[in-house]
Amino acid sequence: MALIVGGATVTSGANLDASKLTGTASAINGSNITSLPAPSSANVASAVAQAQANAVGSYGCYKHKTNGDFSANAGDTVSGSALYPAATGGEPQFSSPSGTFRLMGRVNGNDSQGTRRTSVWLRIS
Repeated sequence: MALIVGGATVTSGANLDASKLTGTASAINGSNITSLPAPSSANVASAVAQAQANAVGSYGCYKHKTNGDFSANAGDTVSGSALYPAATGGEPQFSSPSGTFRLMGRVNGNDSQGTRRTSVWLRIS
């Protein structure tokens, strides 16, 4: 595949000096880009360590607000307004988070104390 810039074909081994380009660039389709390195474990660990509580991409222990019968499976999503941050015993704390959350575990059944409605959730938006 050749890259044509201003009517000139740029071949393998040639250098393209971006400071000399003018005009409007068309959209670039990256679907054919190959051989990109995967992020290292250190990169991923660093990004995870920097995640803020209740940020998109962060995990939390939440209790679903429904009193009585409520069941959900891994992958189900709910609005943050339906959740409370919870201790592992299921006691609700503070106020509801914003956003949309994906259930990463399972909640099951009619439970007046709410401990069966507490699980790990991932904020997705």
